Amino acid sequence: MEISAWRQTDQPVNSLANHFLIAMPSLHDSNFSRSVTVICHHDTEGAMGIIINQPLDLTVTELFSEAALPTEKLTHPEHPVCYGGPVQTDHLFTLHDCSSEWESTLKINDNLSLTTSPDFLESLSSGKFSCEYMLALGYAGWGACQLEAEILENSWIYAMIDNDIIFNTGAAGRWEAAARLAGIDLNRIASYSGKA
Repeated sequence: MEISAWRQTDQPVNSLANHFLIAMPSLHDSNFSRSVTVICHHDTEGAMGIIINQPLDLTVTELFSEAALPTEKLTHPEHPVCYGGPVQTDHLFTLHDCSSEWESTLKINDNLSLTTSPDFLESLSSGKFSCEYMLALGYAGWGACQLEAEILENSWIYAMIDNDIIFNTGAAGRWEAAARLAGIDLNRIASYSGKA
């Protein structure tokens, strides 16, 4: 997947890029139940993001070993790789706070980018860059107006991204932590939604 595919149109003023998309308890879709997604791109054509709280049974070390990359100088070698979403699950995506640009990088904000470049992984394995990062297989995607419609159906809430939740909060705590950024205590919300 080429990052450039998400640079073709300008993001509208009401874009949810640079936001956490947080599943409401009433959302029971197996891919998104209790999920937190970093929205990386959102425009009139649709949206894409990376789920950050569904760890796979695969560590960074194991993934790098499978790719025949050195692991001795890796930071966070035992961190799990995440399930990033149901689209292109054979593609690897990296969320990171490094300021350098790589061959295929989408800048989400001044402190967070999404990269699919093999050269970024090579730099991590060589120890050239010490940065916070999260690896994910696959991404989540929505067609034109689909995400907006789901928000109107009370499937999601959203809040501005906080890197501390991505990189320093355990996966099990990210859903509730992200919701608190939106002023929501998910423990007080019943697992159904209604309309007045």
